[in-house]
Amino acid sequence: MTRIADFMAGRSTAEVYEARLAPGVFAPWAERLTTEAPEGAACLDIACGTGVVARAIARRDPSGAEIAGTDVAEPMIAEATRLAAAEGLADRIAYHAAPADALPYDDDAFDAAFIQQGLQFFPDKPAALAEARRVLKPGGRLVAAVWTAVDGAPVYAAWEAAVADRLGADLTPLKPFSLGDADALRTLVEDAGFAVRSLERESLMTRLPDLETLPLFDIRFLARPDADGTLTPIVDPDDPASDAVVAGLIEAFAARLGDHLRADGTLVAPMAAHVVTAEA
Repeated sequence: MTRIADFMAGRSTAEVYEARLAPGVFAPWAERLTTEAPEGAACLDIACGTGVVARAIARRDPSGAEIAGTDVAEPMIAEATRLAAAEGLADRIAYHAAPADALPYDDDAFDAAFIQQGLQFFPDKPAALAEARRVLKPGGRLVAAVWTAVDGAPVYAAWEAAVADRLGADLTPLKPFSLGDADALRTLVEDAGFAVRSLERESLMTRLPDLETLPLFDIRFLARPDADGTLTPIVDPDDPASDAVVAGLIEAFAARLGDHLRADGTLVAPMAAHVVTAEA
């Protein structure tokens, strides 16, 4: 079994995301974003992943107001549903598998919509933001967090540099950091008909559990476009030759981490995001 296959053995991508990335990276930011949720508001978590934001809203506001979550990936929705049930929140949160540009809700259905680190991945960002505005009530609130350029995230900057060094600079910037320009973000939101009320660069400390989680998780998503527009993955997770690629990446990654690699093996560093709040 290859290192990638062993890392994923018996677990879905959604399960690995929840166990190894959500607690130290996405949960702290969810707590920050949900401070913007009006009490008693009907809230929508767009590109919800495993439901980190939706569950944070439910914990913060016990009023029983409607909470919904959508994600294009059905395995993420399945994991989000399981986690909500495990916390006793199944009757508070309704999840649906749906792309961000085709939300399964009526017009004016929600008081607030949240997008945590999803906007940069949407194939049609203007359409997705237009959908968010459609399902928000007049005067409803959009709250979105988008990573800044990778220099605001030292651990990921080390990873991006390792990828460029070992696999080619054409694979960078990595997708999570591809919408790091604040002016571009503001323009996207305003062009969708929102009135931007604030757009601030903020930074929180984040933690990854070990040196290998990021390389072994992310390498499965690295790909180059072919002439016909399809993507060819950099590695086959089941090919024994992938072990050498992984080992080289981890070596190059570790060499760039400095003090962010702690004695206990965890990776601790700030991650910066632009947080935008806007009115429909």
